[in-house]
Amino acid sequence: MTDAQTFAKTIAERHRNREAFTLEAPAGRAGDMGFAYDVQDALVPRLAGASLPLAGYKIGLTTPRMQQMCGVDEPIVGVVLASRLHASPARVAVADHVRLGIESEIALRIGRPFPKGDIAPARVLDHVDGVCAAFELVDDSGADYGRLTAVTLVADNAWNAGLVTGPVVAGNAISSLRDLKGVLRRDGEVVDEGSSSDVLGDPAKALAWVARHLAARGQALAPGQWVSTGAIIPTRFVAAGQAYRFEVEGLPAVELALD
Repeated sequence: MTDAQTFAKTIAERHRNREAFTLEAPAGRAGDMGFAYDVQDALVPRLAGASLPLAGYKIGLTTPRMQQMCGVDEPIVGVVLASRLHASPARVAVADHVRLGIESEIALRIGRPFPKGDIAPARVLDHVDGVCAAFELVDDSGADYGRLTAVTLVADNAWNAGLVTGPVVAGNAISSLRDLKGVLRRDGEVVDEGSSSDVLGDPAKALAWVARHLAARGQALAPGQWVSTGAIIPTRFVAAGQAYRFEVEGLPAVELALD
């Protein structure tokens, strides 16, 4: 068993035991992002079971503040499991998680494969056949953010706990994803607002980054997969009995109720 497989086994056991996030990277691996993604690749089958193939990917750490906190200069990628994909209006049990949060995002559905090599952000939407408002579900397992590192975060699948997709708009109906206002409501009251341009300046750039990242690891986005492009509104941790609604300019709202 490789070091990555051993570390992945440790993480999977922590999930089964619903333990707090207290991971420390193995000796000599503290800044090794290649190792982190090798662990993630080994972890995903342990988490997925019969839910393979994958539903898609999420991108995280899309703001300088979050990158600085984790000591990296680029975003990170995690996997969305098919068993964790929900359609709005969705209901999710808070008790099924250690500490559940939601991130308000735009999700893109891949319509056709990407070409080999780099792709300009201006062309990535040509490969998208669906766009929607979405909630990424994240479970930080009560992590101590003062001790958080990018290596352990990536190794633990970037904390992805699922994706809630809103009603889908055809990709060719959206000419640009820049400067779209997002509004988050809890139990009918506005609790936060943001702009899609907070995500790397344009969520299309996030999709291009994911495509490049996967290509560098010998992987690729497939038609039908989703990419959750990054938080327009920062993470909000939720409680049972709450109901959330996220609206993005030009898109139908996504809704989530918490049990």
